[in-house]
Amino acid sequence: MFRRRCPHRAWDPNLVWSAVRRSPRRTLRWLYRRLTAQRRGLPAVYIAGPKKTGTTSLFWYLLEHPQVLAPFRKEVKYYTYQAYLPVSWYRANFPPARALAQHNAITLDATPDYFMHPAFPQRMKAVTPNAKVIVLLRDPIRRVISHYFHNRRRGVESLPLADALRTEPERLRGLAERIAKDPCVNPYAYHHYGYLTESRYIEHLERLWRTLPREQVLVLRSEDLFTRPQAVLRQVAAFLDLPPWQPQLKVYNQGTYPQDSEVQALIPWLRDYFQPYNERLYQALGWTPW
Repeated sequence: MFRRRCPHRAWDPNLVWSAVRRSPRRTLRWLYRRLTAQRRGLPAVYIAGPKKTGTTSLFWYLLEHPQVLAPFRKEVKYYTYQAYLPVSWYRANFPPARALAQHNAITLDATPDYFMHPAFPQRMKAVTPNAKVIVLLRDPIRRVISHYFHNRRRGVESLPLADALRTEPERLRGLAERIAKDPCVNPYAYHHYGYLTESRYIEHLERLWRTLPREQVLVLRSEDLFTRPQAVLRQVAAFLDLPPWQPQLKVYNQGTYPQDSEVQALIPWLRDYFQPYNERLYQALGWTPW
């Protein structure tokens, strides 16, 4: 379906020269994984995002569970950037099926880009129809601002905040439709510059619910993970049919952003912008407002 080869994309992004040169040992490990891909498992759970909501912390907490085995990398990005590759490439990222069975364990894929990608639900269901999905939702205003300054720190964004939000529709024009239909289209701009788009949570949840039964999707508040993590982890354990566990509750990948006049001036506009989307979200989930 979506695994056709793309002439302008790498036949294996882990075997391009820059990756080989950076870590020959890691390259050898990957080659072994490719050779043994058919004997490997697939994820039982996805931490699907969105970005800047605590997904990295939840990923590392889960890896401290004795019945969760690690993938080759945290963000595999198969259903977004690598969907043109065969499922055998995807399998190479995960532990051997025998190890999963011996330890009564599961493995996972934690890719924040999945949540907003228009083709994720269908692509994921085609490969792992019974897998579960965890979504973390943070106050959308804070998520937008955190996302923007994360891009600034990485040199991805050059526009001022107000201009980045104002030009988002033009930057993303037609991209959602194109990346949904053609896995060869690079979704980079959609995922990096979709500040407002990614925070319209109800749109992405409704798309996910149209494909998966709601009981396969756990939606959590990021703020709860930040302030009462152990209670949230009990929810996660019950959802995944795992015994409760006590990880080291370190905060991972925490970013900061300035509280300057530029940011403060945009908050009322952002509050009005997200109000109709948030109201639909509160109604769908039975949540109180942020």
